[in-house]
Amino acid sequence: MAYGPAECSESGSPFPVPSVLLSSYFSPFYVQDSIADAHNLLDVMPLGGNSNKAPVVSGGGCIDSLPDGVLEHMLGFLEAREAVRTCVLARRWRYLWMSATGLRIVYTTYEGKVDYLTAMRKYRQFVDCLLDCRGQAPLETCEISFEGLCDDDDRPCLNRWIRHITCRVQMFRLSNVCREDFELDDLPLVSRHLTRLELDGMELSNSFFDFSSCPSLEHLEIATCFLWEANMIMSESIKRLSITNCFFGFHTHVNVPNLVSLRLDSHLYRAPVIERMPALQEAYVRVGRENPNSADCDDEDCYSCHGVLRGDNKKCVLLECLSESENMALISESKTFIFGRDLNKCPIFSKLKTLLLNESWCVAPEFSALTCILKNTPVLGKLTLQLFSKGPKHKVEMIGRFNSMERSAAISEHLKTIEIKCEVVDEEVNEILKFLCTLNICFIFK
Repeated sequence: MAYGPAECSESGSPFPVPSVLLSSYFSPFYVQDSIADAHNLLDVMPLGGNSNKAPVVSGGGCIDSLPDGVLEHMLGFLEAREAVRTCVLARRWRYLWMSATGLRIVYTTYEGKVDYLTAMRKYRQFVDCLLDCRGQAPLETCEISFEGLCDDDDRPCLNRWIRHITCRVQMFRLSNVCREDFELDDLPLVSRHLTRLELDGMELSNSFFDFSSCPSLEHLEIATCFLWEANMIMSESIKRLSITNCFFGFHTHVNVPNLVSLRLDSHLYRAPVIERMPALQEAYVRVGRENPNSADCDDEDCYSCHGVLRGDNKKCVLLECLSESENMALISESKTFIFGRDLNKCPIFSKLKTLLLNESWCVAPEFSALTCILKNTPVLGKLTLQLFSKGPKHKVEMIGRFNSMERSAAISEHLKTIEIKCEVVDEEVNEILKFLCTLNICFIFK
């Protein structure tokens, strides 16, 4: 196709293919209905409360008074087929869809089509023609979502679209194209425009996560993806990284040295190994129940330990990379405390000012995990213990107060606020309160 990866230059203009070539994809009956619905839309759509209204174009509805740039932005919120159908509204609308600032290519094989293979082939032809008509038109946002890929031709088409679109788009979302025998090409993305990338429901290979050729990429979200063969997630530009409910085949190394915000939520099987992040300001780490571990583990299937240290017995799996954070939440839903090895080599959190922990860090009778964290947070100013409560609304909230006569040496002198949030003050919560009392902290209800 004319829009393939080799044609990713920044120059050029939209190829003036008449929009009727695209509208022919739809039945005459649907086009007639679209015309009637469009005229109704033009008649009833208000401009809003702005008194400085542009003059209404003769022969059209209120929407015709809007400038082309606004209409092109509005078209970007429609699914691609619906955006193209607006070409039948009036002469002015004939080519507006070509310059829409957003592009939503959303398709499912469960759209009621009896012959879904034929329907899928038609949709591929439609998208090819759509991209050809858009040419080099600027693009702010794009979403590609396919549910139920079913043809051998799907993979080259999808890869071709991705390479073409990412050359020029600023924000890109790719979702719901996960299937056992379907993978994207194992090639890195190349774009100097891409600033935000969202991946959801994908099976991704190693080279796809090499973002060294995306110098403007600052925000990366990866959700419910299979990263069985991803050795490295690498970027010098990414500042915000979110990895949620992902499956790691082995320890994926994450090299994002300029990261400011990290969210690592319920990763499964192997824990990713994150390199040092000196600019980190906030971190949220939650590990689900599916990840048992012990303090010292030689099990080859251990998700958190085996194969990570490689002779360096002093390196942690997760806590080391978080040691530069200023604000942090550490949540474990496992009955077996999974940070055991990390705590044995716990780093100093020299910048940490606010910290949230759940009940897994407050295990009686020793409370060794909580003690270790308090000992290694010299500038901690606020500690929140969220005990047996998911929130965000908690039935019981308490505030800790230090004994004015004596302050425990195990607690940072900067610690001014301690909060406990729970559903009920039961025996387990009472044990935690008793331990904190040994540190000369008493509690009152809010």
